[in-house]
Amino acid sequence: MMMDCENVRKSLGAFLDEELNRSEAERIRMHAQGCPSCLAEKEQLERLQASLKSVLEGRASGVAFGPFWDGVRRRILEKKPWTARLWDWLRPALYPERLAWAIPVAIVLLLGIVSLEQFLPGWRGGSNRGNTTAVDSIDGHGFNVAVFRESKTKTTVIWLYENQEEEDESAAEPASPDTSF
Repeated sequence: MMMDCENVRKSLGAFLDEELNRSEAERIRMHAQGCPSCLAEKEQLERLQASLKSVLEGRASGVAFGPFWDGVRRRILEKKPWTARLWDWLRPALYPERLAWAIPVAIVLLLGIVSLEQFLPGWRGGSNRGNTTAVDSIDGHGFNVAVFRESKTKTTVIWLYENQEEEDESAAEPASPDTSF
């Protein structure tokens, strides 16, 4: 299977640094031997690599690495205070893109607190503050029904009555043909 020159050129750096697996490295070596342009590119990268190596080795021999590595070792072995370790652990969770979880969690907590009284009456201690009283009234053709409900004592009172006020009002005032108010 022949490799095209563009893929070989992209992989030449990894080939020279010996980062490729054996079969891929062999394919690139075979292609470069048979392709003059890829061979020229490979030789140019080899010369550049050799130049950099000679310059860096010359400069590196004058650098004292002993104190550098001692400092690195000391910083690795240094024990941070618990507050710094806690902050290092929490800091990534406080990045703005990761704070998106906070809004839904806050909403769920608020809904849970608001609805807790429904599922656990009296959870706040003391008397039940959720005592409600309701009065419903239904009017229908002169007959009325009123229902009084009170939740604390579980009392329900039902009144059935006729509306006397409408009969008195209708007798005192004749109905007006004008429908405007």
